Amino acid sequence: MKKQLLNTKKINQAAGLFQVADADLFSKNWEGAIQKYRQALNINPSNSAGWANFGAALLEVGKAEEAESALESARTLDPKGINVLGNLANLKKQLGDNEAAEKFYRKILKHYPNVARAWHEMARIKRFHPGDPDILELESLHAKSSINDEARMHAAFALGKALEDTRDYDRAFQYIKEANCLKRRTLNFDLKAFRITVDEIIRVFDASYINRFQSCGDNDERPIFVLGMPRSGTTLIEQILASHSSVFGCGEFEGINTIVRESIPKFPKGAALLAPENFKHIGTRYVEQLTKYAGAANRVTDKMPRNYLFIGVILNILPQARIIHCQRSPMDTCFSCYALHFPRGQEFSYNMDELGGYFLLYRQLMEHWHRVAPGRILDIAYEDVIRDTEVKTRELLDFCDLDWDEACLKFHKTKRLVGTASAAQVREPIYSRSVERWRHFEEQLKPLKDLIYS
Repeated sequence: MKKQLLNTKKINQAAGLFQVADADLFSKNWEGAIQKYRQALNINPSNSAGWANFGAALLEVGKAEEAESALESARTLDPKGINVLGNLANLKKQLGDNEAAEKFYRKILKHYPNVARAWHEMARIKRFHPGDPDILELESLHAKSSINDEARMHAAFALGKALEDTRDYDRAFQYIKEANCLKRRTLNFDLKAFRITVDEIIRVFDASYINRFQSCGDNDERPIFVLGMPRSGTTLIEQILASHSSVFGCGEFEGINTIVRESIPKFPKGAALLAPENFKHIGTRYVEQLTKYAGAANRVTDKMPRNYLFIGVILNILPQARIIHCQRSPMDTCFSCYALHFPRGQEFSYNMDELGGYFLLYRQLMEHWHRVAPGRILDIAYEDVIRDTEVKTRELLDFCDLDWDEACLKFHKTKRLVGTASAAQVREPIYSRSVERWRHFEEQLKPLKDLIYS
């Protein structure tokens, strides 16, 4: 009886830990989730969902080997589990093993052929050809009346990618537009509110503010911020830098956004109330968080694109940090956003009017940062990197005070996790097929072009 009570108590304890860990995972508290999953799985190692979620959390902090071990434990318990197989596919994709990733997606589809998200994720890592039987399968799935709007959205994005691969551009755009309309219905994005935020950032972070507090922050020289619009080449630039022997690539790190939210209430207005000593404290907090992932690396990249909103904060909390602004043709940038489904964020990208309006506000803010902090930000154009990779790589390394490293030119061979939509592209040598991509859809994109260039 006592043994039975003890077992019940342990099961309940594990269940509570799993519940807290799941909440931490949902709120992106990766370290908290990892700690709780470890404790819970030590008590109840037969929980397949726990192992799968544990693996997902480990993947978020770059612990690939441990993540794979956890996910394989989950697969042993639940060999057909969608989350288990999906997380294993994601792991392989981030490691650059697209062949293995595709095999896991096909395992899902073998057991659950109507899981449109698996089709969508697989479409992003494979090249389609005319007559590809996968296109027929996708069209059949998309036409089913039994699937919901979310599934139809995933199928439409997948078909857009597939038909663009096969150069059937008119049909590709029809599916891309449908997918965006379906996604936009689920979101709440207010361009007017974003415009007010940008205007307020410009008002608060003027030249006098930047100059007044620029000597107050933490003087750590390690952070390198790689930022700009999504799909502007940030992943490529980080991959080049992270191939250097002295650089650790931290990916899309949430540190700045988290610290601003916690330390500067009512941002951006609240920044006007900060005392000089606050800047060093905030900068040190960021560096401490970064060090948890990067260890003792001499330089660490943070390639969260939307950090362009916080350049005024970065300049003062980390005055020795390098800031690299990635640029790309406005039309290629915007169409690349429009043609892609983002798992989270980027709510502005699913409507062409909102996308164009957002791009103009982003450009306005970047022009402001250059005015108030001349010489502090390096602009690097995606097209220039494609055209003359070595020259632009040397410029990047000089800006970051790094010696030349030949490995930076062989970035596609660098073994590291890449968790963005460009994970597959940075595993290839430099190519130019994405330059002027938008011109295949020039007629359909005329409203966007008119807005951006008006």
